[in-house]
Amino acid sequence: MRELKKLGRKLEGSCKSAGRWIVKNDVLHELLSFLLVLGAVYLGVMGGLMVILTTGTPLRSVVSDSMKHYDNYTWRRAYEQIEFRRYAYENGSIPTENFPLQGGFERGDLLVIRGVDPKEIKIGDVIVYEDQAGRLIVHRVWDKRGAGENLTFVTKGDANPGTDPPIRAERVMGKVVASIPKLGWFSIWWRTG
Repeated sequence: MRELKKLGRKLEGSCKSAGRWIVKNDVLHELLSFLLVLGAVYLGVMGGLMVILTTGTPLRSVVSDSMKHYDNYTWRRAYEQIEFRRYAYENGSIPTENFPLQGGFERGDLLVIRGVDPKEIKIGDVIVYEDQAGRLIVHRVWDKRGAGENLTFVTKGDANPGTDPPIRAERVMGKVVASIPKLGWFSIWWRTG
């Protein structure tokens, strides 16, 4: 017991000594103060965006090329595939010119996401959802099936050859409302080291 108290006093003395050293060292003190302020600003901005956009993930960096538009021909050809034609034929024409976010996304773009009621999501909207493995996926809605608790969406990346398995509405985190080019690279660098 005496050894434990002695170790505690030694540790307490070391912490006090380190604290005095940080206060005396102006450069380190300024750096730590800056990082603390930066962290508080980040948390404040993210918290504000979460409230305003009504989602837990208001910003997301693009990390794949599944929504990249390599050229205009690829974009048009993708929407002439069988599933989209079937849906457009059965439910009236849905011109691709009316789809939001027609420019696609590049790796490193920062997406702004707004939480929405799944009933508001339309064919052509770009949504963010959690797949079976827990990863967040950003793809365009190709089909909307069912209603209420049975509502599901069929999605597809604009650059992908086929559609994804249907996802249940409760897996949808939100709808992409804007894209800011290249601003997501810092986030990608931070997460990947």
